[in-house]
Amino acid sequence: RNSWSYLQAIGDIKNLFYSRMRSVFYQKDIIYGLTPEGRWNHWACQLAHQHTDRVIELRKACLQEEGEMEEVRRKRHLDFLDILLFARVSNGSCLPGKDIRAEVDTFIFGGHDTTASGISWILYSLAAHPEHQHRCRKEIQSLLGDGTSITWDQLDQMPYTTMCIKEALRLYLPVPFIRRELNRPVTFPDGRSLPRGIKLSLFFYGLHHNPKVWPNPEVFDPSRFAPGSDLHSNAFLPFSGGPRNCIGKNFAMKEMKVAVALTLLHFELAVNPFRVPIPVPKVVLSSKNGVHLQLRKLL
Repeated sequence: RNSWSYLQAIGDIKNLFYSRMRSVFYQKDIIYGLTPEGRWNHWACQLAHQHTDRVIELRKACLQEEGEMEEVRRKRHLDFLDILLFARVSNGSCLPGKDIRAEVDTFIFGGHDTTASGISWILYSLAAHPEHQHRCRKEIQSLLGDGTSITWDQLDQMPYTTMCIKEALRLYLPVPFIRRELNRPVTFPDGRSLPRGIKLSLFFYGLHHNPKVWPNPEVFDPSRFAPGSDLHSNAFLPFSGGPRNCIGKNFAMKEMKVAVALTLLHFELAVNPFRVPIPVPKVVLSSKNGVHLQLRKLL
């Protein structure tokens, strides 16, 4: 029940954020807080924070059990939440609870919805292009055989599957746009400029579909990401770029490779011609009518 409430709250927050961005009247926090949407957003944020607080408190309770604290400290690699709970600021005190919650919020929200979107669209892309799906499956079968598990090292030994994943992320990137605040003035090649402190949106979905950057951008062509391809460093930004890029991008790529590899090892994918997905580039790329695939279990 609690998980469903959290998922519903996250869905509401995404929709309300997108709606707020499109209204000039909702930009001031004081005004927005007085509107029905503003109150709804406040309630949804409270619900999401309560879920995060429960996760943190449960972990704290476990660490306080006899022997658990020292056992965790001896681990070679600590869990992310354990690192935050053990961290100390300059004066030696623990991190404030609101700072820990903000970091956990980022990982819970950013780590489940975006990756799920990516996996859905990758599998759809492979279903829509059976020749590439077949080549990926052959590569995975030669690597894993009939096994049902995959090692960390093997994830770096599937070059063609990785190319297909990246091409699907180009076409259907999970986060279509981001917002940034300029910390210095920017002048564009045409002479126009923006001042320091202005907030702007960067539409990566448009970048990934720009024919000046990607020839024939609507064509699914994994060879764009073949080794040695001459890509501009900022032409492909499914995880943003620069010092504020996605902190979990490497882990997300590993997750998507595992999901794709194990799915293709056991199933043949095909599109449902009567339910073609319609991309909706909101906070996280979704489909207006869902992503529906037909699966045939491989013998």
